[in-house]
Amino acid sequence: MAVAALAQNEVVGVWLTQDQDAHVEIYKEGNKYYGKVVWLKVPNDEQGKPRTDIHNDDEKLRNRPIMGLVVMKDFVYDPEDKEWVDGTVYDSKSGNTYSGYLKMLDNGNLYMKGYILGMRFLGRSNEWTRVK
Repeated sequence: MAVAALAQNEVVGVWLTQDQDAHVEIYKEGNKYYGKVVWLKVPNDEQGKPRTDIHNDDEKLRNRPIMGLVVMKDFVYDPEDKEWVDGTVYDSKSGNTYSGYLKMLDNGNLYMKGYILGMRFLGRSNEWTRVK
């Protein structure tokens, strides 16, 4: 059982996004995994104020800061497929939320795929590297 616990928590840590413009800290609450923005390459807007969620469809949320924003929610570990599944990923660049899954790659990077309408084969994938 200890090996399974180690495997499921392998995703926990701080990750550099594929675009290398943010760090996302993945953490565990209960039996679910979440990710929040903990570093931004460009933390402030043109006016020097902290960047906010300006692309969100919900106008009431457009003033919330990107720093500290929870962008990954409710992932659970599937030990059979060795993936974190059934979660959602929020893309602050587009304001869209996607279904998603995560898996560790042999090179130690994290593979993430976001998709819509339950179609895992359609969507966008990213590869994140662990921050040392």
